[in-house]
Amino acid sequence: GGAAAASSAADVIEIFVPGRICLFGEHSDWSGGYRRFNSDVKEGCALVCGTTQGLYARAKRRATEDRTVSFRGPDGLQCELAVDDTAELRAVAQSASYHAYIAGTLLELGKHFRFGGAEIDNYKADLPIKKGLSSSAAICVLVVRALN
Repeated sequence: GGAAAASSAADVIEIFVPGRICLFGEHSDWSGGYRRFNSDVKEGCALVCGTTQGLYARAKRRATEDRTVSFRGPDGLQCELAVDDTAELRAVAQSASYHAYIAGTLLELGKHFRFGGAEIDNYKADLPIKKGLSSSAAICVLVVRALN
C-alpha cells in the first residue's frame, strides 16, 4: 500500500498559470499574424506582464489507453471529455459553457499532436473572470501544461 501510494503521489504535478495584463496594444500581438492573409492588417505590438493571481491545479496522466480528460473546476463543476470524440468536443467548444475552453484546446491540440488523457483538478482560482486578465487564455494554458 505505502509504495503504491508514494508512486501515485509522485505522478501528480502542481501547476500555476498566472493571469496576463496588457499594458498597451491589447490583442495586437496576435492579430498581426493575420497579415499573411490580409495585408491591410497592421503589424502590432503589445506590452504584457503576468499577474500574481492565477489558476492552481493538480494534474495526473491517465493510463495510456484512457484518452479522456477529466476536469474539475474550483466551483466543483466537472466535465469528462473523450479526446477522440471530435463531434462532442466541437459541440462543447461551441457552447457557452466554461468547459468550452477546455474542449476547444483539446480540439486544436488533436489537430497537431497525439496525446493521452489526464485528470485535472483546478482546485483554486484567484484570477478574476471577465476582467481583462486573460482568464480564458489561462484555462487553455492550464490544460496544455497538464497534458505536456
